[in-house]
Amino acid sequence: MTSLEGPYHELTVAEVIEETDDSKSIVFEIPGDLAERFEYRSGQFLTLRVTVDGHRLVRCYSLASAPGIDDRHKVTVKRVEGGRVSNWLNDHVSAGDRLEVMHPAGHFCLRDRETPLVLFGGGSGITPIISIIKTALEQTSRPIKLIYANRNDRSIIFKEELANLLSAHPDRFEIVHRLDDVHGFVDAARVVQEVGPKIDADFYICGPGPFMDVVENGLASLGIDEDQIFIERFESPEADASPAEVDAAGGTVVTIRLDGNETDIVVGEGETILSAARRSGLEAPFACEEAYCGCCMARVVEGEVEMLMNDGGIDQRQIDEGWILTCQGIVKSRARIEYPD
Repeated sequence: MTSLEGPYHELTVAEVIEETDDSKSIVFEIPGDLAERFEYRSGQFLTLRVTVDGHRLVRCYSLASAPGIDDRHKVTVKRVEGGRVSNWLNDHVSAGDRLEVMHPAGHFCLRDRETPLVLFGGGSGITPIISIIKTALEQTSRPIKLIYANRNDRSIIFKEELANLLSAHPDRFEIVHRLDDVHGFVDAARVVQEVGPKIDADFYICGPGPFMDVVENGLASLGIDEDQIFIERFESPEADASPAEVDAAGGTVVTIRLDGNETDIVVGEGETILSAARRSGLEAPFACEEAYCGCCMARVVEGEVEMLMNDGGIDQRQIDEGWILTCQGIVKSRARIEYPD
């Protein structure tokens, strides 16, 4: 294990598991001196930093393991068409390799309640969902229903593990598989049907954007309160961004150091540093854009930057060292921002 500058640690890959034709799980060894730092809650994620074609790139992947139940930390990576990091991890990582990893983060976690659980997972969105399910089955008596949507039977991640959980808890756990090639796409009417009388449940949703939108619409039609609904949104940075135009007049010049290169960009009034960087064509790392994952963190070397909010993405020690979340960073003066090398 090697401690690196900033929030990353170099961890050894203990095992790589082929889950489906287009997804693999990466299992990490956590050394004793980092055990406390890497404690986590079901539903949280790890942030990985890798170098692909000379570019240092950051992505977040949910933990499919469950604390106190699984011995080791496991993240699952599904290939994204044209995705540099997801394809690199699937093609090149093997046991014994060392990867740069940030401590667990995220708020898509099991709440301490006694109500039933209804979980909607789409594709690789099952990753944090299965972690939550394992913890709920082990530590609570809550009835649990999973609606899991996939393209086809071959694309079902954790198919055997889910079947084993069902076999071990047939009185409390129910699985509904929805396959696009057999049943068609999940729509709001299907969501309503699957919820049935369980309108008092807690609802957890993770999957592709359109899938989550459909589930949200279905729950809204039932009048489900917002405090019963928990959603994990990761906007993939694999594709090129197409942000709106920003008028440079009245903007502030900021120097960005990223991947060893320096670029001067103009940050518009009220615009975040991340938004301006992406608009300028920079491949700046990001994931949640909601101030809690830490993927977009960078250090303010010169100038003044204020954060709109910080929902746990960085701690006070890091803030004192000059780190900010660029998704929340508003510049107050000419500034210089450096992403971790």
